[in-house]
Amino acid sequence: MTDVEITELEKKDVFTFRPLRLEDADTLYAWMHQKHIAPFWQLDLPMEPFKEWVESSITAEHKDCYLVDWNGEPAGYLIAYRAADDPVHHYYDHREGDLGMHVLVGPEKYLNKQAGRQLLQSMIQFLFFTYETERIIGEPDIRNRIILPIMKGLGGEVLHRVHLPHKRAALIAGEKQTVEQVRNKRDIHVSFQTKEGKEALHGKNG
Repeated sequence: MTDVEITELEKKDVFTFRPLRLEDADTLYAWMHQKHIAPFWQLDLPMEPFKEWVESSITAEHKDCYLVDWNGEPAGYLIAYRAADDPVHHYYDHREGDLGMHVLVGPEKYLNKQAGRQLLQSMIQFLFFTYETERIIGEPDIRNRIILPIMKGLGGEVLHRVHLPHKRAALIAGEKQTVEQVRNKRDIHVSFQTKEGKEALHGKNG
């Protein structure tokens, strides 16, 4: 895993994705105890067991965890995992290469349609840029009245509702081609920059 910067060219907003580190525990701890997050993630633990959870997330082989900065300020948390290796693949007609994701919007100020859409769009662009996948799978809690509408607005399609062991969820799929078409209709152009210097421009023709 490496650091990746995504710049939304029209607004000059920069989203930086980097692998989760142990020193991020304080930031995540504060987020997990917020009222808009705690009911869904159920990780409002005391600090010591929470740090253990962060440590186990960093070393886990079945998922990649990222902290997301927006113009230098911590803004979100992102988990990517191979859907075929997760129980979620039992709940839909999965394809080889499907990528699962969990997303968290940290600061409450981003819990609005415009900011939330920008943040989630950057996360989805990051996943398509970083992983060889043609489809991303999400499973937001059906009670989540913010994330689910944003995902649908970015090109996600709700496959159906499912009863997972820990929640009732809307299983939503984002096809790469559809997500790109939605972005292009909004005339949004983004550039990518990795720590190693790899660059790419995504816009009307890319």
